[in-house]
Amino acid sequence: MKSFKTLSIAIALFFIIVLAGCQSKQVQHLASDVCLLSPGVTQQEVLTYLGVPNERRLNEQGNEIWLYFQVHKSFLRKTPFIGDKLGDEDCDMVTVTFLNEAVSSCVYRAYTEEQMKEMGRMTPDGQ
Repeated sequence: MKSFKTLSIAIALFFIIVLAGCQSKQVQHLASDVCLLSPGVTQQEVLTYLGVPNERRLNEQGNEIWLYFQVHKSFLRKTPFIGDKLGDEDCDMVTVTFLNEAVSSCVYRAYTEEQMKEMGRMTPDGQ
């Protein structure tokens, strides 16, 4: 009887872990998704292709600019508590500029951790 309880608990824990791993999260691949954008694509289409931007700005001419970021952390960087001191972190950034609610330009750029520090941004959220 005791082994049945142990087995039941083990099976329940297994299913909890499996279900936690199946949590749905939108996957974004900026490097390839940016190819879907070209001049003339509407803001609604950009939202469909890339989702909600990480930042929105206005340039000097008053045109809207949307910024998308995607951070890539190495396995060691993901280590709890000490990860900040280990491994490396890179960032992809897409800048979409609109003119009259249609894409006028789209620029993709990959940044190393050192380049992000030089720009005064460690990660897209400014940490």
